[in-house]
Amino acid sequence: MLKRFFSAVLLAAASTGAFAEARIEQAWLRAVPPVSPSMAGYFVLVNDTDQPLVLTGASAEFAGMAMLHDTSTDGEGRRSMSHLKEVTIPAGESLAFTPGGRHLMLMKMDPVPEAGETPKVCLAFQNHADLCGAFQVRHNEP
Repeated sequence: MLKRFFSAVLLAAASTGAFAEARIEQAWLRAVPPVSPSMAGYFVLVNDTDQPLVLTGASAEFAGMAMLHDTSTDGEGRRSMSHLKEVTIPAGESLAFTPGGRHLMLMKMDPVPEAGETPKVCLAFQNHADLCGAFQVRHNEP
């Protein structure tokens, strides 16, 4: 009887989204030479919660500085990066940080992670606990 009660509670919680979460998927860092001053990170941020998430930054133990950036191209084909103070991910949606677009910049690295390593990177939010995940260092996009 008690087992059926808990099963019913778990089923009800799952159907109402009580287990909804935010998560990092497809996380990776572009491998760079060991003397490089910076490296870029990419990921998909999934917001399965019922509230918008406001991403405000990132951190990593090996990086003295981390920033959210966006890449844009002007009418003459020149590309530039701009700092993003925050990025909002609507409830129930995902947002990709990809090469040539939004991305994470990690700077002042010591040591510089090498290809094959999976250092931890944490994403910071205005309205959610930090999300941390292993970012695989790779030479090419997965």
